[in-house]
Amino acid sequence: MAEMRLGKLAGEEDRFCPFAAVNKWPYMCLHGKDSEEVSKTYFAFGEFRNRGWTIYYIRTLLENHPKPLLLIPRAEVHALFVEIFETLGVHADFPDVWSHPGFDIGFREEGSPRPRYLGRLTNGCSLDELEGMIPEEGSALEESQNVEDWSFPAFRRKMEAAILAGKAKNKAIKEKKRRDRVTVKRGWCATLKRTQCYLGIRPRGTVNKHYFHANPNHTWEQSQAAQAAYEEAAGLRLPRFIPTNTAPFPFHQNVVFVCVDIEAYEMDQKVITEIGISTLDTLDLTNVSPGEGGAEWMKKIRARHFRIAEHAHLQNHVHIAGCAGNFLERFGTSEWISINNASQVVASCFRHPFSAPGQYTPFPSEAKMIGRYGFDKQLLSQYLPQVDDAQKRNVILVGHEIKSDIEYLRTVGYNVTNLSNLLEAVDTTSLYKAMKHAPMTPSLGNVLLELELTGWHLHNAGNDAAYTLEALIGISIAALTYTHKPAPDPEKMDAAAAEAQARLIEEQEDWEIADEEGGDGGSAIPLPSISETKAQHIFAANMRRANRAEENANRNSYNDRGGGNISPHKGSHQGNSPSPRNAVSKNGELNHHAANEKKMPEIAQTTNLNPKATEYTPPHLRGAAKTESNGKQDNGKEENLIDLDDDQDGGVPLPKPPLAEKTKTRLAQLHYDDDDDEYFMI
Repeated sequence: MAEMRLGKLAGEEDRFCPFAAVNKWPYMCLHGKDSEEVSKTYFAFGEFRNRGWTIYYIRTLLENHPKPLLLIPRAEVHALFVEIFETLGVHADFPDVWSHPGFDIGFREEGSPRPRYLGRLTNGCSLDELEGMIPEEGSALEESQNVEDWSFPAFRRKMEAAILAGKAKNKAIKEKKRRDRVTVKRGWCATLKRTQCYLGIRPRGTVNKHYFHANPNHTWEQSQAAQAAYEEAAGLRLPRFIPTNTAPFPFHQNVVFVCVDIEAYEMDQKVITEIGISTLDTLDLTNVSPGEGGAEWMKKIRARHFRIAEHAHLQNHVHIAGCAGNFLERFGTSEWISINNASQVVASCFRHPFSAPGQYTPFPSEAKMIGRYGFDKQLLSQYLPQVDDAQKRNVILVGHEIKSDIEYLRTVGYNVTNLSNLLEAVDTTSLYKAMKHAPMTPSLGNVLLELELTGWHLHNAGNDAAYTLEALIGISIAALTYTHKPAPDPEKMDAAAAEAQARLIEEQEDWEIADEEGGDGGSAIPLPSISETKAQHIFAANMRRANRAEENANRNSYNDRGGGNISPHKGSHQGNSPSPRNAVSKNGELNHHAANEKKMPEIAQTTNLNPKATEYTPPHLRGAAKTESNGKQDNGKEENLIDLDDDQDGGVPLPKPPLAEKTKTRLAQLHYDDDDDEYFMI
């Protein structure tokens, strides 16, 4: 390949990867943080196309895919994988040939068509321009080649596999989605097991089976006893839970559970009206039997309810029935604080003595006594507890849908993720899902109902914080003896419900894999830093924005075509090619970075933002993301607007859909209709 000119044949030993398949590689073959990091660094915002690929083309000889297939030399793809590994530490390699047979292809067969050189994809040459350079079939620009008819069947199967690799419609994708589901469910089950270890109702640590069978002279009865002891020590078989006995195992790390619940004004979610904090110190549970369903342990919960004086006049009554003044007497008395002092007050509850009742001077009973600016430091000191940092304890943050409460804490100036003694955050919705083996997110009221607990005056932050800790205790104990529904019997399923039956069985198998027998839940999962949280929000927001922009552009493109036929490439099938339907709107297979390669840099330049490091306000702090709005230009024409920072300035314009001529080329790039998938079966 020393002489690179348009139409020159590739060597017989050269191997290639479909451009579309490589473009989707991080989303097909990676998952979680690896996929996000690789996409952000090497694929999104036009980074993939700007890398400078060498592009080859080959005619597929398929009636339903007359457009030439674009290919990248395998060596260049391998160089990218090496760079990803050296830069990010992410294992990057070619996918398995059985699950992605068309990702890495060669053309060694004698008499088989071979790819031809097209050009370099760089900043100065777009993909559309390169495709426009493809010569007519049989043109003098193309180097001659001896092609045998007998090679066509095998060649067509190879082209079908290459096209499927770019469409991401194969078993590997389905299996990847299932692995992702199992990973999430395994995380829920592990969180429940770790919580049980913290409460002393599940053993912590690994044991060696060899230690229980070290004596070869054991009788059969002794061996059985040793086997039972091993299973109990490993958590494979837990002892029968007796409510009147104390915790059978040590309280792992002697943690303090600190639960936070925050209520915001329903008409403006940035306005905090209540803060509820409850604590449960496992040292208080020593020599205390849990009681039926954990009722005796629930009595050890301490709760506090803080009302924001400046927002005392704001009451929720439209979407939820607010009850800020109904903090239950058995939990304590509401306390007034200023929004300016909220961060110091919250911080004191995460330090010894952890909101112990009777150790705090009550705040004034009237909101007006707080004053507009709150207490000064000298006056505030008499209301804050005398903390003892010498007794630094391990803390577990608890909440019901805890992510939103963490963000709300940041709005009042307290970043709980900065606590050095914070082991992890436990969400009671995850505990409930692990116990029930059900993916639905329950409300706190439904969780209490399942545990046969009565929740009075919910949506009071103090009550909710206390009830959430009661739910944590109740779920952890109930899960020890909870009986799950067996998978449905396939023979009893009706033929019409065969697909639903298979899904139910698969769901049950997922849970069996996720909730593997025994174990202690593994190591604590630390909370992500604020920068990691923002990066996740940015990635998700960019994905949604690009998907909507791609759908709008494709819809307008189809309307511009007016239902007429198009010419997929120069010199062939003019006026006779099929009119592919918009597969994007049907199966949702979108390539967000391809749609974003021109839009995001222009948006970033207009708003003086770096497209690789754009920071947005998290959606749950600013309400529903405002992604599109209609505006007017000075010339009176309508155009789509997108508001990145939610500052109500009307947003910045998105690029216009391509003109009719460019639309034809762009539309021809789209995946073809799913009705053709049967033809592509390998």
